[in-house]
Amino acid sequence: MLKVSPKNNGSQQLVLGTEEIAPGGRIRKHKHLRQDEILLIQTGAAHVRVGDMEREVHAGGLVFLPRNTTIELENIGSEPIALVFIFSAPGFEDYMRCVSVPAGQERTTITQEELRRCSHAGHVVYAELEQLPNK
Repeated sequence: MLKVSPKNNGSQQLVLGTEEIAPGGRIRKHKHLRQDEILLIQTGAAHVRVGDMEREVHAGGLVFLPRNTTIELENIGSEPIALVFIFSAPGFEDYMRCVSVPAGQERTTITQEELRRCSHAGHVVYAELEQLPNK
């Protein structure tokens, strides 16, 4: 859920939000092209890969993600991970809005082309999309 962004409250420099990741859930391998990111793990335990480094991060842990560095995260615990994400500049929230549906509405299937468009809008590159042919 986005808390601070240009559209939420006019911030032109920061984006901050919260996310919950169920046990076994993950953040797919990706990189941000224009923003640094900080993840603050509030609850749970995660296996995190940042570039070539791998670590377990537990509640209270912080992960710094420089722009153009791949990140992937998996919840390895038995409880949900609650995390806070902070971006150094706006952009990624456009991806989040593009692929999301408002609370209470049914999720819809998104095509690979729509996912590419959303990724481009949010300045993010997902590893699996790089391997797919362009149509």
